[in-house]
Amino acid sequence: MNTYEGLFIFGESVKDDRIKDLGAAVTGEIQKSGGTVLHTRDMGRRSFARTMQKTESGVYLAVVFQVAGDKIAALNARYKLNDEIFRFQIAKLDEKFVNSVPSTAAPERPERSDRGDRDRGDRGDRYQRDRSY
Repeated sequence: MNTYEGLFIFGESVKDDRIKDLGAAVTGEIQKSGGTVLHTRDMGRRSFARTMQKTESGVYLAVVFQVAGDKIAALNARYKLNDEIFRFQIAKLDEKFVNSVPSTAAPERPERSDRGDRDRGDRGDRYQRDRSY
């Protein structure tokens, strides 16, 4: 059995109370095909970098699972039939990452508190120019 990581994006119209049901449907398909789910992580609602198909945001779910390699095509076909899955991608994990499963499922980004009170318009003392003409 190979280890895979799947990233699923559900549309912005999905309600927050429905996300657990959709996650159970995704993991249920994996279990129906004879696989085992190792780790599931709800990454929350995130906005896209650009609008795709008139959609500006989605709910992300990362799933790490093991399944036989010949079952991936069938899983892809089943996920394409689900209208509530906006996008998905399944990638095979390298053997060196298999032992560290929880850390491979897209780690959370910390808040950017290192900027302090500085904003983009204030350059501070770094770029002072001599304006004696």
